[in-house]
Amino acid sequence: GCMRRAARRDANEAPIVTACESAGFKMLDFGKCGWGIPDRLALRVIQEFEYFWCWVEIKAPGGTLRETQRMLRDLWEPSGHWIEARTPEQAVADLERLYRKAVEASE
Repeated sequence: GCMRRAARRDANEAPIVTACESAGFKMLDFGKCGWGIPDRLALRVIQEFEYFWCWVEIKAPGGTLRETQRMLRDLWEPSGHWIEARTPEQAVADLERLYRKAVEASE
């Protein structure tokens, strides 16, 4: 049921969030929202009054996206505002890549 899925997600959520925070991203918790809203919103300052933002959907190894999650991925991923995070290293690498792109675009 629901509790098992939440517990499984939590197992890799803490290390992913810690790694992203260490890399300079603020990680706002949206995990209880439902409706396919991703687990976290990553934020990082580009310059004064301008922020990079990216939804982070945390998935355990082997976990799959539900239909509502896929819909929001299709909405936000093309513009660089959505990633799926399975490991700390991959999450940080994806956020860093999208952040650098956003910084370049703002210059």
